[in-house]
Amino acid sequence: MRTSVRIALSGLALITLSVMLGPLVLGLDPLEQDLPAKLAPPFWMEGALPGHPLGTDQLGRDLLARVLAGGRTSLLVGFVASTLTCAVGILVGLLAGYLGGWVDRLVMGLGDLWIAFPFLVLAIATIGVIGSSTPVLITLLVLAGWVTSARVTRTIVKQVRGEDYVMAAVGAGAGHLNVLTRHLTPAVASANLVIWTFSVGTMVLVEGGLSFLGLGVRPPTPSWGTILNDGRELLETAWWIPLWPGLTLTLTVLLVNLLGDGLRDTFDVRTDNHA
Repeated sequence: MRTSVRIALSGLALITLSVMLGPLVLGLDPLEQDLPAKLAPPFWMEGALPGHPLGTDQLGRDLLARVLAGGRTSLLVGFVASTLTCAVGILVGLLAGYLGGWVDRLVMGLGDLWIAFPFLVLAIATIGVIGSSTPVLITLLVLAGWVTSARVTRTIVKQVRGEDYVMAAVGAGAGHLNVLTRHLTPAVASANLVIWTFSVGTMVLVEGGLSFLGLGVRPPTPSWGTILNDGRELLETAWWIPLWPGLTLTLTVLLVNLLGDGLRDTFDVRTDNHA
């Protein structure tokens, strides 16, 4: 396993464990307000308060608790949306590449049309009618991201469906479902694992952006984007409010991209996997 992959996995595992178990272990409540303690600075600054190592926001809520709870929301949206995106893309790409003909043309035409449609317009229109919630956000992210996985899967299927082992399975009487699941799906697994990895970082970043704009998860549920939005008007007086979610979001996306780069190089037969 490449060093970059090990580093990225270790960092992501630490972040995931922290956001999932941290609030429970430390007994922190991200929604508890303490107005007398509002805008307390981090522990190394004058005026810091015991029990609030990263400071508090304008409502006296503990920032450590909010960053950890917000990470749980952001990572959950990122992992679920990426998984569903790849699942839909693989299914669509398998059908398009295997069946070909009008199915292939229809799917790829729909994909081209979908990419051309601005995602932000879709998000604003949908949330304006339905309202914002985590399921709505995940659905929007899946609708926006399935095309990449579908195109890559379709291309690989078109390349391997004429291979001897696939033709032998068809000649032996294997049904379409058997060929798709046992012979073609494994062929697209490694490429889609890389796509899924990069997609997690993208989804986390997009969720943060939408939540920052008020189009993401519904308050009072914290996420890294909503915490950034809470502190955008206090950059001069309480810069630590957007600092912690911004750093954590940036670090998470960098680690995910590092993992994706490592996996891509690992699965690329043209590179030296022992580098």
